[in-house]
Formats: sequence, structure tokens, C-alpha cells
Amino acid sequence: MLTAEQIAPKQAVPILRTTYHQLGELGVYAGRRVQLVYGTVIDMSPMGTPHANAIRMLNRYFVTHTAPDLDVMVQLPIAAADDSEPEPDFAFIPQLKGATEDHPSTALLVVEVADSSLKLDLGPKSSLYAECRVPEYWVVDLKARSTVVHRVPRRGKYTSVRRVAWSAVLTSTAVAGLSIKLTDIL
Repeated sequence: MLTAEQIAPKQAVPILRTTYHQLGELGVYAGRRVQLVYGTVIDMSPMGTPHANAIRMLNRYFVTHTAPDLDVMVQLPIAAADDSEPEPDFAFIPQLKGATEDHPSTALLVVEVADSSLKLDLGPKSSLYAECRVPEYWVVDLKARSTVVHRVPRRGKYTSVRRVAWSAVLTSTAVAGLSIKLTDIL
């Protein structure tokens, strides 16, 4: 019998969004939380209570403190590239009217809440959001009680990255009028 190491390809073949959707329609991902990032289908951990609570409380705040001409998407897909369709915890986009042909391809601001996903959120997802020109990306780090703020995307990387304590007032440079002090919310 051959081992996995003996037959493993030298390089995995990434899948595209079209194939990802076809597999979803066939039920391949039924009962699983998955995202497509750089051609790889990533199984997400079950959502724990701290993550769920943060999503619930942030959602209430974001929806009530965002201009009516913007949509706050919650855990909905972004068509970031042919091989990537992440589902960020929050994405702020110009308001869409009616049904659309595809998911939005970028956002003004993306916010990820990180509990078990910090490595993914600060690594591949940071590059992906920079590549699809998201001007501002926040990673709310539940364990460190701080937010990693990414700004100024250039060549697939953010040129400004800083960690902000939850006790500080965080003001978005991409979403007009959005300021938050996470100690007041979480």
C-alpha cells in the first residue's frame, strides 16, 4: 500500500470559485463552515461563545452607527479573486440596490473577529484583502483584547499596520463617521 507521502503531488491544484460553487451545490460542504482562500477550501472552527457574542454586539453597533448609504454585510462572501471567496465577519460596502449578479469584489472596511483564526486573519486574509484593494482591515483579537488595524494597501500588502488597545477610540479612515471604543461594546 502506498503512503500519502509517496503519492502526494509536489504542488496542490487550487480550485476556482466556479468549482467551489459547483461542489457546494453537490453538497460536498453540507454541514460545514468553509471559505475559499487562495484556491484552498478552509474548514472554519465551530464558532465559540466569545466569538458569537462579539459578532452580535459589534453587529448592533455597526448597523446603528453606519451611514444609510452603506451596507454592513455580516459573514457574507466577497468575490475577492477567481480563487478566493472569504466570508469576513463584517464588510462595509456601498449600498446595493436589489439582486446582483455576483458578490461584491471589495469593501471599504473589513472586520474579522479572531479567536481561533488569528493566524489566518493576520496572514493570508490580510494579503487577500490588500490585493482586492480593501482600504482598511481590522482584526479584533479577542485573546489580546486589542485590534490590529491595517491601512494603505500596496502590492498585496498593507503598508500601515498597528495594534490598538480596546480602551482607545478607533476611528475608521474608510467609513465616514465610524468610531468605536471596544471596551464600551465588548
